[in-house]
Amino acid sequence: LLSFIVTNKWMKSSYGEPLRKFFGERTWIQSVVDFGHAKQIFEEADVFPSILVARRPTESPRPQTARLCTIPREQLRIDDLSRQIEEEGAALPLSQLGAAAWQLEPPEVSGLLEKIRKVGVPLSDFADVKPFRGIMTGYNEAFLIDAKTQKALVTADPGCTDIIKPYVRGQDIDRWALDWAGLWMIAMKSSGDSDWPWSGAGENAEAVFRKTYPSIYAWMKPKEESLFKRQDKGRYWWELRSCAYWDQFDSPKLVYQEIQFHPCYALDTSGHYGNNKTFFVASADPYLAAVLNSPFMWWHNWRYLPHMKDEALSPVAFLMESLPIAEPSDSVRERAAEAVQCLCEIRKTRRATCRELLDWLRIEYEIAKPSLKLQSPIDLDSDGFVAEVKKVRGKKKPLTAAGLKALREEYTRLIEPARRLAAEALKLEHQISDLINEAYGLTPDEVSLLWQTAPPRMPIAGTLPGRAPCRRDNTAQN
Repeated sequence: LLSFIVTNKWMKSSYGEPLRKFFGERTWIQSVVDFGHAKQIFEEADVFPSILVARRPTESPRPQTARLCTIPREQLRIDDLSRQIEEEGAALPLSQLGAAAWQLEPPEVSGLLEKIRKVGVPLSDFADVKPFRGIMTGYNEAFLIDAKTQKALVTADPGCTDIIKPYVRGQDIDRWALDWAGLWMIAMKSSGDSDWPWSGAGENAEAVFRKTYPSIYAWMKPKEESLFKRQDKGRYWWELRSCAYWDQFDSPKLVYQEIQFHPCYALDTSGHYGNNKTFFVASADPYLAAVLNSPFMWWHNWRYLPHMKDEALSPVAFLMESLPIAEPSDSVRERAAEAVQCLCEIRKTRRATCRELLDWLRIEYEIAKPSLKLQSPIDLDSDGFVAEVKKVRGKKKPLTAAGLKALREEYTRLIEPARRLAAEALKLEHQISDLINEAYGLTPDEVSLLWQTAPPRMPIAGTLPGRAPCRRDNTAQN
């Protein structure tokens, strides 16, 4: 009898396939418990523990089931673990523990996952594109610049305008739309990918570069030593690494984060470039955005994508290529596209409202560093907004009667309309959720199962009539 505790990565990763095959064929597995990113077991180690118990086969009939259990870290009762496994685990068929990735799920969940795979086609076939990663510069200090530097470079040499592109980081990718922070990338492609004036200049290449883009040369020359030492570079020290899909950055696309705490897939029709913490597919199909942002797909991906620290998901490219996307009816596609477009506009309006309000608070109320609550004022009612402004200003800066009146008026002018839009966004999110469930042909019982087994951070908080509530710590993404 063998029992050991080990990281859970081997249960789903490609490198664990031989081990899974060995356990499935050469042992009788008695139980498997997955704790996710639990910190209670090894308090000083950042690990993803799992416990497996397996027995050497005998001449007796092979068992048909094993005790399988997944215990989220926030529900782990370390002092009563045996009882918890007995109560929350399930006797599941050993046949599902083979060389393929292990799913420690009840039969009805495994059945729904199998249905999804049969209904959908791989994303790469559905959209006729594959996921691409953002640009790895090797030395961000040279290629990633702020608005002030961009303006200075272009003012000194207007000719460099076309090779300085707006870029986004992972943190700039919001749900449905990008939240561009005004940052720029010097897109100095490798000579292997682009026909630069210095491509055939040989020893005179640097002189040609200096003459062609004088302001960028002056910016990069002091960084030459660091640029030369990097591995990710083109033919010359001032170039980026070779990339076969440069033109795709300028195309309409769906952008997403390398590390996902929530389903955040944003439509980009403005040609933003991305750093190496971002991925994208060169498709701006609103229906595809609806699928990827839906509660349904988060439920699926929680069981499909690798888990990282703090239970973030890692949408690795080869798995995203195979993500099952259902072909929608014309009606579902049309309604989903309309809802997505509305949500994108609401997102943009909300961000503009927050920026305008924070700028007003900075100028009129001397709030240079707004609290988290003030950064999301739409979540506050009028009294809560006033109270938060008072708190941030402190007792040494009490509000005058005129100042209090102005806060109330500004709340009515800016925040109340935004709150109404947020309520509309919530309805649209529910509508999209229903449309995607319809596209995949989910029955009422399967929709109910979806919410009963919802993972943490499932999008769409709260309930509407006739809908099952989210469980655990689900939070709104509106």
